[in-house]
Amino acid sequence: MKFKVYYTTHLSDVATQIFTNNDVEVKVASGLGEELYLKELKEYQPDVIMCRTEPVTAAMMDVCTNLKGIGKQGAGLDNIDMDYATSKKIQVVFAPAGNANAVAEHAVMLMMMAARRFNYVDRQFRNGNFFVRMGLENTVEVQGKTLGLIGCGRISKLFAGKCINGLGMKAIGYDPYVTKEQLNGLPIELKDSAEEIWKTADFVSIHLPLMPATEHTVGMEQFKMMKPRAIFLNVARGGLIREEELVEALKTGVLFGAALDVYEPEPLCENSRQLLDMDNVILTPHTAATTEESVINCCTSCATDLVNICYGRPVVCPANKI
Repeated sequence: MKFKVYYTTHLSDVATQIFTNNDVEVKVASGLGEELYLKELKEYQPDVIMCRTEPVTAAMMDVCTNLKGIGKQGAGLDNIDMDYATSKKIQVVFAPAGNANAVAEHAVMLMMMAARRFNYVDRQFRNGNFFVRMGLENTVEVQGKTLGLIGCGRISKLFAGKCINGLGMKAIGYDPYVTKEQLNGLPIELKDSAEEIWKTADFVSIHLPLMPATEHTVGMEQFKMMKPRAIFLNVARGGLIREEELVEALKTGVLFGAALDVYEPEPLCENSRQLLDMDNVILTPHTAATTEESVINCCTSCATDLVNICYGRPVVCPANKI
């Protein structure tokens, strides 16, 4: 009897080919949502589940009688009930390095677009105002500016490296779990508190995992600390931010500008949709990790480890200990 994998959404053919080559049968969910997943999982009874950002809940695990593993095509694990998976001895695997460069490049793009007020210029130009260029104010060069990093992990360091070496920026960071020796020689000046980052950087970018200790920890208090023309960046998770306070800060001028790839919830709720009409905000729909290279890297890593789980072999990128 073949092993079986259930995709919570359509995934790359790269993953499917890996499963097919290893005699693992693939079923793709016919839609989105826990109710549908529960129905299809109960009928299909997979050995492993592979997801992107879709939730994998305790109920979904319980309905599978022989679930051995869950694979995340990416790095963030906040969509999976990790504690429950571990308690049930279900191995979770992920691709922590597969999309790091893609996200770091996306952060550079967002920063540059915000610095040049791309959203405002683009709207004006498309509406026939070629001469917006003649009265354009508050656009800046990033060379010599200070990049502030809240969290100095893999993506953060890649982002900083591109900004320091490629754009001539300075970088400061706060991360109580990272030492100077772990910066891989990057000239990031580590600070003793997050407040120093918020108060002194020209661009503040957060790079934190979403967990109870970090959820909703950024809001009006932090935005009020920022310099008058500083810009806030988020390519991590929307749940790190008190989004209603972000909207208010942008509307009232407390925060000069922002560049965002992630939100809470996704898609945007009614309050967050106000961001769509703001000229001082650059927005992308959670696409930082979706390059061809990133998808291939993440799918290859995740699918290969799920095959390893099916056949009882050691995994390369475990996300939990069972």
